[in-house]
Amino acid sequence: RWMAAILAVVSAAMLPEVLRAEEPAPPEPITVTATRVERKVSEQAASVSVVEKEEIALRQPEVAGDLLQGIPGVDVQRSGSAGNRENIKIRGGSGTHTLVLIDGFPVNSPTLGQFDISALPVRGFEQVEVVRGAQSALYGSNAMGGVVNFLPPGPAAGREAGVGLSGGSYSTVSWNGFAHAGGGGRSLHVGAEGLESKGILPNDDASIASILAVGDLPLGEKNRLHAILLSVDSDKGVPIDFGTPRDIDHHLTRRGFLAGVRWESRLTDRFAVLASGHRFDEFFDEEDRADPGEIFPYEFADTTKTRKSDIELRARYSLGRVSTTFLGVEYGKDYGSDDLRSNFGDTRIASTIHNRSFYLQEELSPWEHTGASLGVRLDRNSVAGTEWNPRVGLYHEVSSIRTRFRAAAGRGFRVPTVSEVSDPFLGNRSLGPEVAVSWEAGADTTLPGGRGRIAATWFYQQFRNLIQFDASVPGPAGFGQLRNVGRAFSRGVEAEAELRPCPWSALRLAYTWSDSWDASNRRRILGIPTQRGMASVLVTPAAGWEGRLDWRIEGDQLDAPPNGGEIRRPGYARVDLYARYRWRVPGGDFREVALSGQVQNLLNRSYEERKGYPAPGIHFLVGAEVRI
Repeated sequence: RWMAAILAVVSAAMLPEVLRAEEPAPPEPITVTATRVERKVSEQAASVSVVEKEEIALRQPEVAGDLLQGIPGVDVQRSGSAGNRENIKIRGGSGTHTLVLIDGFPVNSPTLGQFDISALPVRGFEQVEVVRGAQSALYGSNAMGGVVNFLPPGPAAGREAGVGLSGGSYSTVSWNGFAHAGGGGRSLHVGAEGLESKGILPNDDASIASILAVGDLPLGEKNRLHAILLSVDSDKGVPIDFGTPRDIDHHLTRRGFLAGVRWESRLTDRFAVLASGHRFDEFFDEEDRADPGEIFPYEFADTTKTRKSDIELRARYSLGRVSTTFLGVEYGKDYGSDDLRSNFGDTRIASTIHNRSFYLQEELSPWEHTGASLGVRLDRNSVAGTEWNPRVGLYHEVSSIRTRFRAAAGRGFRVPTVSEVSDPFLGNRSLGPEVAVSWEAGADTTLPGGRGRIAATWFYQQFRNLIQFDASVPGPAGFGQLRNVGRAFSRGVEAEAELRPCPWSALRLAYTWSDSWDASNRRRILGIPTQRGMASVLVTPAAGWEGRLDWRIEGDQLDAPPNGGEIRRPGYARVDLYARYRWRVPGGDFREVALSGQVQNLLNRSYEERKGYPAPGIHFLVGAEVRI
């Protein structure tokens, strides 16, 4: 409650200045993830948050998780320093309940069910969109808690290139470069970036490199081709392991490759057809030898290969802003294999899951400031059977009080993974899908003169048929099995505000209160703090200068420490500082020179984001970028 009180006090203190200000508001971001139509956030019934390219440039994130901190309803917790395991949880769901998209293409692992964002550099992306609430009516499996979409640069005219280099604490070196050319609707963007760091513990080193290429090509007046290629390589030491508080020889190599293409044909002004396909391959090679002093050493070498492929055909009929109707069919194929060699024996699994789906989506706006989103999807899955998932959302803006009211309800599901079905020790080929039903209602108020906004959302999510370990049955190896025995709920309130008292400063506040319960284990859901929030002060004191100060807090949570012991992880608070100076060079060979710096955990707090994994103390990163 104390963060909510702080938010209310600060908002009240700044409100008089905000009400007096009449400076024009910044343009509202355009999003595509919640409806598959380009819409402003204020023209949607869903709860949507957007991280734009200006914030990415200022914060200079090392990996994706750095960008998602402070978004209401979203938990991103890192197991130590940059490069260690990290996933996205939304509104009390697990990482497997969040569908991760790159340029609209799904990348959740067929074996893990989630996407580990620890090895995803994001400086080359232009925008990140987060949609909260069940979205399976539009996206199918895994979209039980929400969807996160990492969007690359879109078509833009002109030519530009740039390089950047940063360095800092823990022998960290970060680099990036890009080249862009476009005109006449054509564009090509190629970028590369990487990170090298020694980490904070022995065997905590990280080496990450990525290449991103995006192209757009118009073919005639009515056709357009879009393509993306993304390659990511990472090598990571694993300093903390189950049963080994300080592991000195555990190592993980990970490689991923995404190739996707979309073809859109506008047959008439109202009717368009879109065909798309993608393939995402991942390779994991994990090895751990016995550590000195281990009484019962577990030595293993594990190689996992996955392939996620999908083709989609979608028709769209539009009556301007009044109505847009989508009708789509999809076919998806998930393959995974795992070869485990250990001193307790060798095992191998390999399996393929097929999914065929049909969906119908209707976006209505019969009157100005009023809209509805109606959708339903049928999935026929080779493991989970047939699943129907509907969703409905409504919004209405009362212009006289500058307030938009919205509500939504939907159903989501998750198909069992290849590993959950086929694991030789715990697997269960009779597993069914996990299911979530979600409700939400909220309001967004725009302050006079466009000098800020305040938003609040109530949500409730009910989970059933959760896949959990059940020791009461013998299972394949005689000591238990995975079964659909879990039930849980998560409810809470999300609040956020942005206040701009003067043209050169802004205050952003975000707060989430969560009440969750795991009925099977009779305790709160693991890894979900009761409350969390962030207060950010942004300033542009002079031409070319910009800065940001973040104060981030998290309440306590229950967790699963890797080496046993107390499961309560205490709450914490930390402060981060960012600064950037851009010098634009008129008429020279260099268009812009930018100097940036950041200090994280400024007050050098000792804390853990996940129980048993110490977080870094105070650390800094400084760098420079040149654009030509």
